[in-house]
Amino acid sequence: MNATPTPQRPSLGLALRHAHLRAARLFAEELKPLGLENIHAGIFMHVGLLGMLTQRQLVDSMGVDKSAMVRALDALEARGLVRREAHPTDRRAHAVILTDAGRATLERVMAAVRRTEERMTTGFTPEEAELFHSLVVRFAYPCPDTPPDGSDDVSDEYA
Repeated sequence: MNATPTPQRPSLGLALRHAHLRAARLFAEELKPLGLENIHAGIFMHVGLLGMLTQRQLVDSMGVDKSAMVRALDALEARGLVRREAHPTDRRAHAVILTDAGRATLERVMAAVRRTEERMTTGFTPEEAELFHSLVVRFAYPCPDTPPDGSDDVSDEYA
């Protein structure tokens, strides 16, 4: 693929950046009725799908600023959706755990993920949508040992 980028055919990097921004915006729209932001959804997905994580692990895997993570966790804790407690094996660390209300919210977040993915692939045939998904996953995780939790990623908009 050696074509020179033009206004009609932007570079792949620029197109990916715009796709990322669009995906983040669509996801934010789906989360708004839940009173959540993208960073909150990222916390739910990481902790809900990977289990107990430390605040540091969340910062690293989501690629967000420490202070942004603290603010997001404070907001979720105030709503009774997560709790922080001493890590069972590392006294210096705080483990983040979903509460019962948080687990129920995770289900609503995952429904928002599904709706977002449907909106992202509007106009695609089912086969195109599946191909698009598989190609993006293959690009994002090129090696079998690439962490599926995104811990090598630096995105802060679409967790």
